Amino acid sequence: MLALAVTGGLFAYTYTTQSTSITAISKSADFATVSANNTMSAYNLFGSYRGSIGSGTLFNVTPATDYSGDIEVNVYLTNADELSKNYGLFLMRLQFQDISNNPADVEGINKPLTLRNGVVTFTCDNLTGGDVYHVQCLGGVYQAFPWSFLSGGSIYDPSILYDVGPAGL
Repeated sequence: MLALAVTGGLFAYTYTTQSTSITAISKSADFATVSANNTMSAYNLFGSYRGSIGSGTLFNVTPATDYSGDIEVNVYLTNADELSKNYGLFLMRLQFQDISNNPADVEGINKPLTLRNGVVTFTCDNLTGGDVYHVQCLGGVYQAFPWSFLSGGSIYDPSILYDVGPAGL
């Protein structure tokens, strides 16, 4: 009886293992390509002047044909500190669009890029690999300080930076 109890216990504590490996293929290209595609028109900046910013494309995003994940597009106003010396108000309405100019991000809304909100994020899922998408400026507004025309140089020019990455990282 004792021998049966001891050997029965051994069967309860024995196990077998097996391992396998999964093949991961290194791709030669990234999950998406991005390129500047600035079609924005120049605007005149006068002291104490409130004017409009026209519409135009800022950049293109093309997901790889075999990428099935979601992406996140961040658009930054990188020189807000310089612009705030000459602008009392600066706002651009941005939207992430497909080739037919339909909203292509999850929210599908215009987002403001301003001196106070220097980053806009678009989360995009179910994009078609190989299709071109773009960040579009739908227009905007600015107001210059009275002394802004005295500064000169390129400190009036908004500098826009974008990055694209897998969503959720």
